[in-house]
Amino acid sequence: MQTAEEYAATLAAIDKALRFSEARFRRLFETAQDGILLLNAETGIIEEVNPFLMLLLGYSHEEFLGKKLWDIGVFRDSALNRAEFSELQTKGHIRYDNLPLETKDGRSIPVEFVSNIYECDGIDVIQCNIRDNTKRHLAEIELRATSRALKMLSESNVALIKATTETDLLNEYCRIAVDTGGYRMAWVGFADCGPDKRVDAIASYGHDDGYLAGANISWSDSTALGNGPTGRAIRSEKVQFVENIATDASYKPWREQALQRGYRSAISLPFKLSNEDVACLSLYGERFDNWSVSERQLLQEISGDIGFGIAALRTAIAKFEYQEQLRASLEKTIQVIADTGEERDSYTGGHQRRVANLCSQIAAELGLDADRIHGLHLAATIHDLGKIGIPAEILAKPRRLTAMEFGLIKEHPVIGFNILKDVSFPWPIAEIIRQHHERIDGSGYPRGLTGDDLLLESKILAVADIVEAMASHRPYRAALGIDAALTEITRQRGLSLDEQVVDTCLRVFQVHGYIIED
Repeated sequence: MQTAEEYAATLAAIDKALRFSEARFRRLFETAQDGILLLNAETGIIEEVNPFLMLLLGYSHEEFLGKKLWDIGVFRDSALNRAEFSELQTKGHIRYDNLPLETKDGRSIPVEFVSNIYECDGIDVIQCNIRDNTKRHLAEIELRATSRALKMLSESNVALIKATTETDLLNEYCRIAVDTGGYRMAWVGFADCGPDKRVDAIASYGHDDGYLAGANISWSDSTALGNGPTGRAIRSEKVQFVENIATDASYKPWREQALQRGYRSAISLPFKLSNEDVACLSLYGERFDNWSVSERQLLQEISGDIGFGIAALRTAIAKFEYQEQLRASLEKTIQVIADTGEERDSYTGGHQRRVANLCSQIAAELGLDADRIHGLHLAATIHDLGKIGIPAEILAKPRRLTAMEFGLIKEHPVIGFNILKDVSFPWPIAEIIRQHHERIDGSGYPRGLTGDDLLLESKILAVADIVEAMASHRPYRAALGIDAALTEITRQRGLSLDEQVVDTCLRVFQVHGYIIED
C-alpha cells in the first residue's frame, strides 16, 4: 500500500502526463491544416473551432462559439441543416465529398466535410473535419474543359474531311462549338476592308434571336463598335476573352442585348485566310468564365485549324497536310490532359511518363513501326486518365486500400475509355486505355478479356505498368526495385502476361541496360 507521499507523487505524475497530453493535442488542433469544429452532440452548439477554419471562412472565434451549426451564415444555406444534424445524431457519422461553403465575404469554397460523434468524459462530442478542396476542384474543372476542347478539335477534323464548301465547313464549326463545346451561340465573321471596316457574319449556330443583325460589329480602332473582343481579335490576330459581359467596359455597346439572350462571357478566335485577310470565330458562354492557360492555348489551336481548313478548301491543298497539323494538335491536347491530371495527382503524372517511355522501348525492340509506337506512347501518357473519377484521398492514401476502395480504383480504365471514346485519333487510344489492366488468362479487368482479344499495345502497356509500379515509390510503400519488378513479370510470363512482351522487356533492361528515369 502506498504511503501518503507516494500517493501524492503518483497523482502529480498523472496530472503532469494529462497536462502534457492536453498540450500536445491542443497544438495538433491549433496547427492542423484542415478546419476542425467541435460541437455538443445533443444541442449542436459550437464549442471550439481551430485557427485554420477561422482563416478559411473569415469568421472570428467569437462568431463561431456558442452558436448552433446551422445559425452560422457559412452553413445556413448548405446541406448542413437541422435534418442532416438529426441524421448525424442517429448514425454517428456523415460525410460530404464536395460541399460548397460560403465565406463571410461571400465567396464559395468547395470542401470535404466529415463528422463523427465520440464520447469525452461522459459527454457526446461531434468533431467536424473540413478540408479545402479548391485546388482539386479547379484542377478537375480544367481537365473537363480540356477534354471538351479535345472533342471539339476531333469533331473539327471530321468536319474538314466531309466538307465540300466553305460555308458548310464554317457552319459545322459553329455547330460543334455549341453542341460539343457547350457554348450558347457561335458565329464566324470576315473582316471587310472597306472604309467602315465591318465584320460580316457568314455563318452562325445557336441562340442568336436577332443579335447579329443588330450588332454592327466593326474592327476599326476608332469606334467603340470596333473595340469589342471580335474587333480586337481581328486587329491583333490573337484570341480575346471577355470573362464577364456584365462588367467588361469594352462590351458596353452590346451588353444589354447580349445579357437578354443569356450570353455571360465571350471568346473571339481570329484566323487568317489564304489571301491574308483575317476572319474570326466568336463564341458566347452561358456563365461567367475564367479560362485556364491550357484551355486558352487549346482554343488558339482550334482557331489556327479553322484558318488552315479554309485555306485548304480555297487552294485545294491536299487534306493530308491538314491531318498532320490536326494530329499535332491532338497530341498537344493529350499532353495538356496529362499535365492537368498531374496537378491533381502528381504521382500518377510521373508514373504515366515513365510507363510511356518504357512502352516505347519495348515496342521498338519488338519491331513495331514508328507510327504504331507513337500511338502507344500517347496512350500510355494518359493511361490513368480515368483516375479523375476517383476521390483524390484514395489515390494518395498512405496504406493499402480496402476491398471497397480498390473496387473504385478498378473503374478507372472504363472512365478513361468513356472520356476518349468519341475522339477520332489515328490510333486506338481509348481501347488501349480500357484494356491496360486486362490479362491474357482472363484474370484482369474490366472485361476479363483473354489472349488474342487483347491489342498488342495493351499487352505491352500491362507489362510496363507493372514494372514501373513495382520499381517506383507508391503512396503506401517504398519502391521495391527493378530486380523485384523483373522477377514478378518473369513469374507471370505466359500465365497472365504475354511471354513475347515479357521476354522483350527483360532484354531491354538486361541486355540494353535501360534505366527508368523521369
